[in-house]
Amino acid sequence: MAALIHPLERLAAVGTREGEFRQEQLAASVGHGSTLALLGGMRSMVASGCWLRANLAWEKRDAAATAALLDLTVAADERSLYFWLNGARILANDFPEWRMAGPVPSAFRPIANEECAHLALRFLEKALRWHGPDAAIYIEMANIQLRRRNDLNEAARFYRLAAEQPGAPYYAARIHGEMLLALGRPEAALVWLRQILVTLPANDELARRDVVLERIKLLEQEVARGSSPVG
Repeated sequence: MAALIHPLERLAAVGTREGEFRQEQLAASVGHGSTLALLGGMRSMVASGCWLRANLAWEKRDAAATAALLDLTVAADERSLYFWLNGARILANDFPEWRMAGPVPSAFRPIANEECAHLALRFLEKALRWHGPDAAIYIEMANIQLRRRNDLNEAARFYRLAAEQPGAPYYAARIHGEMLLALGRPEAALVWLRQILVTLPANDELARRDVVLERIKLLEQEVARGSSPVG
């Protein structure tokens, strides 16, 4: 038994801020009766097993069981982005459809979308605490804000956070610029695109440096005329 207790003690005793998050993770696992999921090499195996169970619950459209098993999956092993991102997509995209099954007034759809988007965003906030900041997490949060909540301001904010992460895909910065345009802020978009242009390599097609440069030229013309760009 001591061999099992000591790793848990070390996990709970990690210093300062990281220690708080590790204790939160430990509490989540204990709450589901799966403390051993946090022990060394078992973590990945237990998380995979929980994910399979979550998929079985998903097939039955059992929202409560699916959500609980998603939580248990990431409590067992927070390291896999696959679990975080696909779990958030289930919460944000599938849960609202399940709620709308049957004789439900169509006016309830915006409420279901909002509530489930909130669940997914809270799930991804936990990912930021447990897994650590990552461009993919911020992009997923931006997509939820844009597609499920129609909140352009928050979508723009998360795309920028994504673009600022090490190794972020180039498109995150471009989409942030487009979000600024959609918000009616062409001057801010122009400043942003000029800022990122100098970071884009000319020999990488994914950087789309020529596209950004052309967008800058069009924006310069539009801003000079004192009108917002079209399209």
